[in-house]
Amino acid sequence: MSGEERRRRADAQRNRQRLLDAAQELFRERGVEVGVGEIAERAGVGRGTLFRNFPTKEDLIAAIVVELMHEACRRGEALTEAPDPAAALFDFLDEIVGAQQLNRTLFEGVADTFLSNPEIRVAHAEVVATLGQLLARAQAAGIVRGDVGALDLLMMLKGVCEAASALGHADPSIVQRHLDLVRAALCASREPLRGRVPTLDDLDDVAPAPAAGERQKEPAPSAPTPAPVSLSTS
Repeated sequence: MSGEERRRRADAQRNRQRLLDAAQELFRERGVEVGVGEIAERAGVGRGTLFRNFPTKEDLIAAIVVELMHEACRRGEALTEAPDPAAALFDFLDEIVGAQQLNRTLFEGVADTFLSNPEIRVAHAEVVATLGQLLARAQAAGIVRGDVGALDLLMMLKGVCEAASALGHADPSIVQRHLDLVRAALCASREPLRGRVPTLDDLDDVAPAPAAGERQKEPAPSAPTPAPVSLSTS
C-alpha cells in the first residue's frame, strides 16, 4: 500500500469515528430523532461522507451499539485480571446496567432487529463470552453459585434495566437496590436451580431470521458528495 493510500484510509477511518462520536453525543442529548445533516455538521464532514459510511440512520445506530459492546468487552477483559473475582464480576454488572441506562435510546433503536444484525450478533456473543469468563472466576473461587450462566445474568440485568426505566426517575437508589438483589441471588447456595443454563443457541431459535438476499433498507436521501472536510448546513 502506497503512502497516499494509507493516508486516504486513515482519513476515512477518522471521518467514520467522528461521525460515530458526533451521533452518539447528539443521540444522548436529544434522542435518535436528530437529523443526519446535523450529525454530519457536528462531525465536520459532509452528508455524502456520512452516507458512504452509513447508508441509513439505522446502520449508524447499529454501528454505535456495536462500538459500545466492544468497549464493554475491553473493560470486562481488563477486569479478568482483578485480584478479587467477585468484585470484578459485580463491577462489570454495574457497568453494564449503567451503560444500558445511559444509552437506552440507542438500544431501543435497534431492539426490533437486535439479533438479526450480523455485527450486533457477533458483538453480543463477545459480551456474553467476557461475562462468562468473569462469572467462571467467581464460581471457581466459591463465591458465586455454580449453576448459573452468563445469559442468566443478562436476563436478570434486563429486569434491573426495566425497573430503572420505570422507577429510576423517582429514586435512583432503586437501581442499586435491584442490583443488590441480583448479587444476593448469585451467592453460593446448596439449593439447585430448576431447568438448565440458557445458551446463545437458544437466542438463535427465537431471533428473527434475516430477510433473503440483501437486507431491505430505507433509501438514503440523494445528496451531492462534498469534500470530506466541508460542512453541511442543510
